[in-house]
Amino acid sequence: MYKREHGGNVDEIARERGIEKGTIIDFSANINPLGYPEGVRRKVMDAFECILNYPDPDSHDLTRALAQYHGIASEHILVGNGATEFIYWLPLLFRPKRALIVTPAFSEYEKGLRMAGADISFFHTRMEEGFRVDTGMLATHITEGIDMVCLGNPASPSGILTEKEHLYALIDVAEKAGRIVVIDEAFMDFVEEGSVKKRAIDSKGVVILRSMTKFFGIPGLRVGYCIAGAGIIARIRSGMPPWTVNVPAQQAAAAALEDLSYIRRSQSYIQTEREYLESQLSDIEGLSVMSGAANYLLVHMDDAFPLDAPGLRERMLASGIVIRDCSNYRGLDACFFRVAVKKREENMILVNELRRIRA
Repeated sequence: MYKREHGGNVDEIARERGIEKGTIIDFSANINPLGYPEGVRRKVMDAFECILNYPDPDSHDLTRALAQYHGIASEHILVGNGATEFIYWLPLLFRPKRALIVTPAFSEYEKGLRMAGADISFFHTRMEEGFRVDTGMLATHITEGIDMVCLGNPASPSGILTEKEHLYALIDVAEKAGRIVVIDEAFMDFVEEGSVKKRAIDSKGVVILRSMTKFFGIPGLRVGYCIAGAGIIARIRSGMPPWTVNVPAQQAAAAALEDLSYIRRSQSYIQTEREYLESQLSDIEGLSVMSGAANYLLVHMDDAFPLDAPGLRERMLASGIVIRDCSNYRGLDACFFRVAVKKREENMILVNELRRIRA
């Protein structure tokens, strides 16, 4: 049977293990532990009065709300059915002959590019260098016949944030060479000041991908969007099918953006809990934690830890805890796993179970 490579499939785990879904603590999906903003539930319920009508194909109200949220014009934003929709559509629209992916990375980049027939190469970041992106070296690769480059910032699964000044230099090189740079900022809401969105809207070759899944806690509604120059947005829009974002998703997402208290509280909470969880995990012999900027942590196990990542995942499942085995990420191996930052009591359950296994 085909297995999805991603975290978050609690329904499948519950079915296979014969356990109650509500008893599982899922650290494999990086969703805001504070849940969705208060106004989302009401908007979803109210939107059911509108499901007899087609959704707005341009997501006008949501686009306007996003423009206000980011302080940019609406013409620079295009809403879609999650950021993954654009990961597949962009290669089909731009048809790169040669593409470069910065690894380790979200596996859908590679799948989307292969579906478009691209010849793919990989720019590997390494643990010994803190998974930092050498943008100078990356720029050199871009000038050597690459048509499109894809990278995450903060990167997944490492959580490493590339400074925007370094990305500006990369973008300048790519523009001069006529290349397309796709920067996945799915987790940037947690560190919004790191975004290169203001540079992207003045560019002819940069596409920023954003997701409302992670920060706003609405993965089931599937809302994502692009930020780019007006010409690029128009080109992407012309090649996409209509009505991919349903009415409840559009209205709930717009409502989420209005809750500024939730946004500030989430940013502060995640920073505090990430630092706490990193400290606790680092105290366990055999574990090394990458200091990321998102709502998850990538953890490396050395020989002092008794299990590899697949074995640890199985052991944790026996206790109703789901972690993300990262051995199937290109550029990683069975020594890596990833955990979401959750609420303090859940984080401590994770830490205590890991301590018990290490002992």
